[in-house]
Amino acid sequence: MGGYVEPGAARHRIVVVDGFETLRIPPRRQWFVIAFLPIWLTMWTFGGVQAMKQVVLDHEPFLVVWLVGWAAGWIYATTTLAMQVAGSELVRVVHGDLEVSSGVGPLRRTWRYRGSVIGDLTSHVPTDSIWTGRGLDRPFFLTPTSGAVRFSYGAKTVYLAPGIDEPEGRQIVAWMMRRLPQRAAAAPSA
Repeated sequence: MGGYVEPGAARHRIVVVDGFETLRIPPRRQWFVIAFLPIWLTMWTFGGVQAMKQVVLDHEPFLVVWLVGWAAGWIYATTTLAMQVAGSELVRVVHGDLEVSSGVGPLRRTWRYRGSVIGDLTSHVPTDSIWTGRGLDRPFFLTPTSGAVRFSYGAKTVYLAPGIDEPEGRQIVAWMMRRLPQRAAAAPSA
C-alpha cells in the first residue's frame, strides 16, 4: 500500500520589501519555454544582426521596417525568459492602499489601488488562456485578465496572482483582508 499524497505547498512567500510585508508570487514555470527561448533568441539575434548589416551595406528600406518587428519580438522573448527565470508579482498593502508590481528586478510595472475603493475581494478559479500560468505568462507590463484573486475597483474587475490555484488564492485573499480597509471584505454582489 502506498503512503499519503503530500498536500500542495504554497508558491507565494512573505518577504519584507522597503519595510512592508510583501507577498512574492513567482510565475508558474514553463520548462519547455525556459529551454527553448535561449536557442530561439540566439538564432533571432543572429538574424537581426545580419539584417542590420544589410541595412548598413545595401540601404534596404524594407529591412528597416522588418527590424522594428524583429526588435519587438526580441524584447518580448527576452522579457518572457527573464520573467520565467527570475520574475515575480509583488503584492503589498502600504498605508491601507494596495500596491501590485510585476517584473524582474528593477524592470517592473506597478499598479496602485486605493484601499477604500477595493470591494468584493475574493478567490477565483483562474480562466485558462495564453496569459495565465497554464500557457505563457503575460508580459509583465500588461494587466492580468485572469488570476486566483479578484476584486472590484469602481466599475472594473481586477485580477491578481495568475498561475496560482484557487486554494492558494484563498490564502492570499485572507492575507490581504487582514491589511486592507474593511470595505474590501464586503460580500460579492449577486
